[in-house]
Amino acid sequence: MERPAKIGMDGSGVRIEDLLDSHEFRARPQRKTEPGRESAALGRLEECLTQNPHSALEELVQIAIDSCPADSSGISLEEENPQGELQFRWVAVAGSFAKYLNGTTPRFYSPCGTCLDRGVPQLYQVHDPYYNFLGVTAEPILDGILIPWRAAKSQGTLWLVSHQTNLAFDMSDYKLIRTIANFASEAMENFSRKA
Repeated sequence: MERPAKIGMDGSGVRIEDLLDSHEFRARPQRKTEPGRESAALGRLEECLTQNPHSALEELVQIAIDSCPADSSGISLEEENPQGELQFRWVAVAGSFAKYLNGTTPRFYSPCGTCLDRGVPQLYQVHDPYYNFLGVTAEPILDGILIPWRAAKSQGTLWLVSHQTNLAFDMSDYKLIRTIANFASEAMENFSRKA
């Protein structure tokens, strides 16, 4: 059965839709960005991968925070818990959600799971009913981007969130994050083959 492209607030506290199919997202005005923003981000990541490849994920999410109007960024990787169920673990987090580093969310009921199932970037929001389900207290995600991510035999998502506005990100932010995520993924694949 094909999944709908858009899921609205239905009592779950989650709204999610395919980012590239979102007319609202594509119509957002483009902010003026620093010239060379992408080159600077890639340069930082390349330097980290050369000098300390084990901290590449942490550097990737910090670059996302520094380069985009995000309150938090992170990488959630899929894993199996001791009961044999799939879940996501937040393996790298920067910004307001940093206190949740190594936290987990269920695979079957999460925006990250929807993103991986669909295999395409997602635009999303999260409010209290979902946080209540997780048993955490957190600021609502008013604007968020999820990108499916695979590296070194792992899969998960790279995400950016804003708690301030539902129009925080634009297409340039998505393209930048997709570019640095792809670069990091390829570099980590090469690193794992050599290890």
